[in-house]
Amino acid sequence: MIRNKTAVIGLGNYLLADEGVGMHAVEILRKRDYSGEVDFIDAGTPGMNLLHQFEQRDRIIFIDSGECGLKPGKFACFKPEEVVSLKQAKNYSLHEFDLISFIDKADELGATKNTSITVYCMQAGEIRMSQELSSDVQEGLPGMVDDIFAEIERELTNA
Repeated sequence: MIRNKTAVIGLGNYLLADEGVGMHAVEILRKRDYSGEVDFIDAGTPGMNLLHQFEQRDRIIFIDSGECGLKPGKFACFKPEEVVSLKQAKNYSLHEFDLISFIDKADELGATKNTSITVYCMQAGEIRMSQELSSDVQEGLPGMVDDIFAEIERELTNA
């Protein structure tokens, strides 16, 4: 159910170590006081099921792990139009697409036309069976969460 104009959506697999960093970040952010003005969503690996999140949203912040070209535990913040999906560039099939490919497809369908989208990508260090983040990602997570928190605060202050 859409309650707020802003959503923070954590993506990944909580059972595969650093792959679950999006959910870990959402869990931390959810504990901060936003007076109910932001929806925090643990989305896991939903695929096209996220399309409805664009309805009536002014802003979506996605948090995911990935191959960002950085050292493990470092993160990048970008707009989807600033990057190209590696999977898309290699002609992967639609059932294997990643976040950027999903956003591109949502854009083609007109779902994103009124929504500002930001992606936070944390460079994974370890993808293995574990609910524990690697030490590099544990170390980098507070900085990413602080940046996201500051972005949300700016958004709410300017609203």
